Amino acid sequence: MDRSTIYLLHQKGWTNLEIADFLGHHRDTIARVLREPLDQQPAKRRRTSSVARFDAQIRSWLEQHLSVQRMLELARADPDHPYHGKDAAFYNYVRPIKRARKLTPDAVPIRFEGLPGELLQIDWGETRRFPFTRPDLIGQTRYFFAARLKYSRFMFVRFTSEMREETLLRCLIACFVQLGGIPWVVTSDNMKTITLGRDSANQPIWHPAWQQCAVEFGFHPTVCTPSAANQKGAVENLVKFVKGNFLAGRTFYDDAELEYERAIWLHHVNDERPSDATEQIPRALLAAEQATFGALPAMAHDYGFFDTVKVSRESMVAIATNRYSVPVQFVGLSLTARIHTSRIELFHGPTLVATHPRQFGRQARVVIPEHFEAVFARKPRARIMVYRDWLVGLSASAASYISLLCRKRYAEMDDQIAALYMLAQQAGLDEFLAAVALAAEQQTIGAEYVCALLERPRPRPARVALDADLLLRLADVPPQRAVERDLAHYEQYVANRELTGAAAIGGAA
Repeated sequence: MDRSTIYLLHQKGWTNLEIADFLGHHRDTIARVLREPLDQQPAKRRRTSSVARFDAQIRSWLEQHLSVQRMLELARADPDHPYHGKDAAFYNYVRPIKRARKLTPDAVPIRFEGLPGELLQIDWGETRRFPFTRPDLIGQTRYFFAARLKYSRFMFVRFTSEMREETLLRCLIACFVQLGGIPWVVTSDNMKTITLGRDSANQPIWHPAWQQCAVEFGFHPTVCTPSAANQKGAVENLVKFVKGNFLAGRTFYDDAELEYERAIWLHHVNDERPSDATEQIPRALLAAEQATFGALPAMAHDYGFFDTVKVSRESMVAIATNRYSVPVQFVGLSLTARIHTSRIELFHGPTLVATHPRQFGRQARVVIPEHFEAVFARKPRARIMVYRDWLVGLSASAASYISLLCRKRYAEMDDQIAALYMLAQQAGLDEFLAAVALAAEQQTIGAEYVCALLERPRPRPARVALDADLLLRLADVPPQRAVERDLAHYEQYVANRELTGAAAIGGAA
């Protein structure tokens, strides 16, 4: 019923009966409405919620930190008065109770500002189905490392394809280099690449690589209280800012364009745009922070990521599925690995025991034959096979040449492989590989030909000399043409041998 219409018609002089006939109501209803206030609201129906009978239990369940889904299951299974209502009604009843429990005086958030040079907050962001337009990149996921100084609000962002321990440290060090120094404190949440959990005193158990990096760079690591990400709100907001400001509405052809656009955006937000929190340009405040930063160590430009590895019974250590050799006297011991961007260094205590070029593929074996000298004394054949594997691993052309040599001169393989290995050590890899490539081109298969090519007159700092005994053995080797017999001659020789053997058997009978 439209009360305002009744009042309007009454003010125009209509009688109650006329208004009742016009609106289709009884005249007593019209009289009652005219006696009531114009803005009177209809009385609410008083119904008891079917969830309300579980109010005390719900509050008890909240004390036990049960999920709302589990509460609903318990309410439906109640033996006395099971809940038969809608799931949404149960959730809507519990929601304000949970919210009210959080609105306690001790839960009021306290905002604070950092001191110049004090606090760097870091976090990871993730974007699934990244907005790439290159066909082979469509649908891929990209992560981004986000770091923000609490005082100046200076931002650092780097996109990656994964979030491994080494990636985290490389991003953090790149941030230090960008800042020009080391903040006093680095704060993060409880990610597994930083903390392995909590001890009995509820203190974080640091990941060894993270702790080593903190010691070597001189910052104090801290983590938020579990389930309290607001303790690093500056970087939490940065993650949202990257998604809502940088990524929103943009597409990128590939990672190269993403990196280019990222650099432009960071220049804008750090050097041109005043921060909403400070109303100043972050770069201007960063200058005040840099004076209080710790010094950037020289290792920042080639940091060796820390790891502990155990030497296997094959005298190898495994790092990211690849295996690297160490001297056999360290079998069964634990070594310290420093994983640089292009090399692997292995230490026993403070002593460097092995250095290898770093492999970025999978299941590679990187061997230095000298690491197995103690084994070669008892297993001479092992020396040749290790030398051969090492030569094959130098390059594709070297592998092809060694394969051809072993097939054509198998009976002399031990001396040939030993000679080639010695040549490679004495001449240097670049010159050796060039000589091998030239020998392959000329179809001269053998260490003596590679040696001759290395010793031909040309500007070189020193001539290569083979071991005298080995040269004498190689001197007895027949020329290449004699070695490479025509296949037809070989087949005729085999056929004649079979005939000769059959005749001899018949004569003997």
